[in-house]
Amino acid sequence: MPTHRPRIQVTLDDQSNGLLATMADDYHVSKSALAAELIREALELREDRALSDISNKRIADDKGARVSHADAWK
Repeated sequence: MPTHRPRIQVTLDDQSNGLLATMADDYHVSKSALAAELIREALELREDRALSDISNKRIADDKGARVSHADAWK
């Protein structure tokens, strides 16, 4: 049956494949379901890191203009 979700093909080394298989068995999910979940988590972490880098750059570039928390939420 065709799917609407995009598919990718990934080649793993033996050690990563074994670990993925063991973890999938432990969580009672398929290897592909676990791989998809791990990829989503990794993408979220990368996004968080990128946003944090942007935030840190803005703080470093700031010339001291600050608004208090109370004033910001008025």
